Amino acid sequence: MIHPYAYYVGRAARWYPEQVAVIEGESRLTYGELDGRVSALAHALQALGVRHGDRVGVLQANTHQFMEALAGAAQAGAAFVPMLGILTEADHAYMLADSGAKLLIAPAGALAARAQALKERSPDLSHVIVVDGGDGVLDYEELLRTHRGEGPVVRGSEGDLAQILYTSGTTGKPKGVVHTYASTQAAMFAWVQVAQRRPGDVGLLYTPMSHFAARLMDSGWVAGSTAVILPGPDPVQTFAAIQRHHVTHLLAIPTLLQLFLNHPGIDRSDLSSLRFICYAAAPASSGLVRKAIERFGPILHTGWGGTEAYGLNTHMTPGEHQAALEDHEEHLLSCGRENSLGGRVRILDEAGRDVPAGEVGEACVRAPWMTARYWNQPELTSLTLVDGWLHFGDLARMDADGYVYLVDRKGDMIITGGMYVDPREVEEVLYQHPAILEAAVVGVPDEKWGEAVKAVVALRPGHAVGEAELIAFAKERLAPFKVPKSIEIRPVLPKTPVGKISRRDVKAEYWAGQERMIHGAGGRA
Repeated sequence: MIHPYAYYVGRAARWYPEQVAVIEGESRLTYGELDGRVSALAHALQALGVRHGDRVGVLQANTHQFMEALAGAAQAGAAFVPMLGILTEADHAYMLADSGAKLLIAPAGALAARAQALKERSPDLSHVIVVDGGDGVLDYEELLRTHRGEGPVVRGSEGDLAQILYTSGTTGKPKGVVHTYASTQAAMFAWVQVAQRRPGDVGLLYTPMSHFAARLMDSGWVAGSTAVILPGPDPVQTFAAIQRHHVTHLLAIPTLLQLFLNHPGIDRSDLSSLRFICYAAAPASSGLVRKAIERFGPILHTGWGGTEAYGLNTHMTPGEHQAALEDHEEHLLSCGRENSLGGRVRILDEAGRDVPAGEVGEACVRAPWMTARYWNQPELTSLTLVDGWLHFGDLARMDADGYVYLVDRKGDMIITGGMYVDPREVEEVLYQHPAILEAAVVGVPDEKWGEAVKAVVALRPGHAVGEAELIAFAKERLAPFKVPKSIEIRPVLPKTPVGKISRRDVKAEYWAGQERMIHGAGGRA
């Protein structure tokens, strides 16, 4: 078996060589041209010593070079490690060290300084490749020019390592989610089916291409679709791109969906080309969903997934959305029903037994697109993968019709604007401040972000510090989405009977009166 990212780019180049594969600004690449650049990069990586099973780190930037880097690493037989661009240098350094990455690619000139810093603190890196080059690093485009030619073919097996996706962990450090050739391909196929991808349709990649946007990127390769790349989710640029390029497919976290719907430019834009919008990665309120259907028509899909199983394990179709509007509005608060693509969903109690309809348990998945294990974390793997079932840690209930409703998280993970934040990581940063005696970080309901990161702290005797100073302190040490939106200073924090800080009690104060402890952007979920 060939790495799926290599195989499907190559197949699209054979089947649709003149079809436009990617549009970025005024630049366009056909599938033939894209495959040629991917093959040249794969040759270059092999010439630099990259071999089957090696890991290649790729700093995320929304550029066609990022796309090429993932597929080029795959064609060289390596596993890629995409790293979200807005994370801190310390985060990136940890990921490189933990994955044992042999080489780093920075697919945008703006990342040159970060790449240089990572090269200095990551002695195991053999090479660093940067667009536009620089002192002590290799120039991306020069490598492509000097390694043109038919790409290498590296064969492996279904269980071989395809990618390591890092996500927030429960120890304050990111955890590496392992996907194999088989699970990666299964996820690609699932998204082709859910999104009904076909040759020539147009997907907009405006959120980070290392995360949610990758679902339109790689499913598009299978179908021979076109990808339009934007640097970020600016509403004006998004509306203009949809209108100019006749975009058909859009993925949106609820926070962005709300941003677009509230922007005055939406009613001045022709968005009629859209035929598929999937909102996911965080809950949405029923009011927001209703407003989106009124504006875009019956084209909304939703579902439930995660880094460990990202093929959409549940799915709610436009027809089900419409039926909910007419007769069962409560279904709009669900994430749909178990899909018909090979994924299975069960709601289990602590003993691993199915709970009755309507009762809360842990949502568990068994699907061909789920992770094989966590990288270098066998204990976490054994706790998460039990008897072939993936225990996500999400608490949910399933009604008699099979609709799944997320109600809380078994752990304390926060989802803010579709991004996962481990409260322990934020607390550890706050404890570095000399005035902090105790800290508890929780997610609280927020109209814009769904949940906002909030810190509650107690100060050491004789110390004084304000909220603004603490937030500024955190901004210097955390990725922007992890920084608390607000910090409350109290004399003491609530404790458990054994004297530990009770994060659960702190959180409960802010969720009083809510039916569930997961909040949807756009209002109460």
